[in-house]
Amino acid sequence: MAEFAGTESQVCLQKRLRDRQPWVDATPGVANGGRLLHFVEPESVGWDTVRKLAEEDGLVGFPGVDEKQAIAEINAQLGADWETPFWMAFIGAPDEVLPACDRVIGDVALPDGWRIDAFKAPDDAQLSAIQALNTQTGVAPYPAYYSRSEAVPVVTVCISDAAGELVATAAASNRYHPQCRLAGCTFAGMVSVAPSHQGRGLGKLVNALMLARSHDLFSWSMIKEQVSPDNAVSQAMIRACGLAHSTGYVSIAAVKSGETFTR
Repeated sequence: MAEFAGTESQVCLQKRLRDRQPWVDATPGVANGGRLLHFVEPESVGWDTVRKLAEEDGLVGFPGVDEKQAIAEINAQLGADWETPFWMAFIGAPDEVLPACDRVIGDVALPDGWRIDAFKAPDDAQLSAIQALNTQTGVAPYPAYYSRSEAVPVVTVCISDAAGELVATAAASNRYHPQCRLAGCTFAGMVSVAPSHQGRGLGKLVNALMLARSHDLFSWSMIKEQVSPDNAVSQAMIRACGLAHSTGYVSIAAVKSGETFTR
């Protein structure tokens, strides 16, 4: 198990995020995403602070924003040399998402002997398996402390085969401050399925299980997932679980260092 995962610069960023947690807890306009700092309300934080921390990290996030308006503001405040990749943001309320998840869970059957677990604080062996599967499928893993809910409440759902090997995982983090504009919203994602088991509906199933379990734990009023505009398979998976996308509603990363994260 790695306490932090990624390149040297990504590990340094993750360590800074952990060290900033007391400030994050006291600042409604930001959120610790584990892998990068998110500015939920950059105006309330102050663009001077945004610029300082963005320069320090080389990578910051702006979740759940209007694409054109936010990119124009980021370019104006940070400069045109910052890249602004974005992901489509899908959202859903419990009365839309939970019935859809129930249908998915009822439709996708697991073989005999397979196991479903939900961890709020995975142990070292569980974390090692989760991080390895994330990495294998191109998803940047959360730092270990983050998955253990030591920064914000997190739940990680795992599907294991009869031999105990992890074949699918997904996670939700209740990362947004109760006094910010995303209050009541939980972020969901981190979906990974072992390549040898893809094409069997396991991504959709583990996503549905994670959404349902996260509502049990966090009682969210809105759930949010994000996906690359060119990832039609993941978009279909998310829609099958009852979330919807509004045109122009995205999550943006401002990138100066050449580093970025997937999903």
